[in-house]
Amino acid sequence: MGGGKKKRGIAAAAPKANQGKGGTSRLTVNESATDYEDSQIVFSLERVVSGKYCYSKLDKDHKAAFADAIFKRKSFTWKSIQEEGRHGLGYEKISKKSIKTGVPDFIPPDLKNFLAFRFKGKAPLVGYRRRNIFYVLWFDHNFTVYPHKNA
Repeated sequence: MGGGKKKRGIAAAAPKANQGKGGTSRLTVNESATDYEDSQIVFSLERVVSGKYCYSKLDKDHKAAFADAIFKRKSFTWKSIQEEGRHGLGYEKISKKSIKTGVPDFIPPDLKNFLAFRFKGKAPLVGYRRRNIFYVLWFDHNFTVYPHKNA
């Protein structure tokens, strides 16, 4: 293994797969990144809110669609996903003020907008971005987390 300093905890940038011995992949992290626009998007379920918008409340079709949705986005960077349509693989900004369910206390007060990615038809998963990580908070499978114009 290379002689580099290992860092524990949350990665500062998206992991990149490199070929190790025998053709196996190993992850490396760009720990010096300060601009995350060129980093691949990492989807995290670490902060999903329990309750009616939780992953556990989805039926098997919605769960499968979620897996497919993040798989389709696995190679996108934050810069490249902005070129996609909001009802396609891209996202839209949702004002924090328009959220109809309780916003968790751990959401930073300076956060003005959440992001919504579509995962089954027009059904969005809603969360927020920090660095290159998108933290999913809610699975809006019944279109009630925020007002939808054409749901």
